[in-house]
Amino acid sequence: MVCSMEQQLHRAAALAVALCTIGSWPLAADVIVARNTPHLSFTASISPDVARPGGRLSLAVNVMPKKRMHVYAPGTTYRAITVTLDRHPSLKPSPLAYPKPSIYFFKPLKERVLVFSDPFKLTMNIQVGTVPPKAAPLRITGTLSYQACDDRVCYLPESVPLQWTIPVKR
Repeated sequence: MVCSMEQQLHRAAALAVALCTIGSWPLAADVIVARNTPHLSFTASISPDVARPGGRLSLAVNVMPKKRMHVYAPGTTYRAITVTLDRHPSLKPSPLAYPKPSIYFFKPLKERVLVFSDPFKLTMNIQVGTVPPKAAPLRITGTLSYQACDDRVCYLPESVPLQWTIPVKR
């Protein structure tokens, strides 16, 4: 059976919540964030599920624009999709890595813009520094921001809060 990217995202989020609920996967709901907005669906995960001082964490955001929607990519004058982590004294995030965008021709303005309209993945490495005992577990917060459009309307920019709780092993 072949599943669409959207079906896979929904199944992954449901599995994470189910495993956390039955106790087979501790903290799964804290490590995977799944959201559905009017314009797109996404899952944002941090791995591994335990932080180690001096180690690294990887953030992956799988985004599925809804039918006929696109979000802007960096390099346009519009608000590009981005993930911003809130400042944390024990974490040093690297710049967000983007896939190659496509060029969209917006007929009403006769304008070519860089966009993502197919499923795509954003990634970020996070260096873990010294973690004081009172700072464990790590609470990582941030925001996914984007502006989405279809072939007729550009919608107001959106910001979706993100939050993970990661235990620390010394």
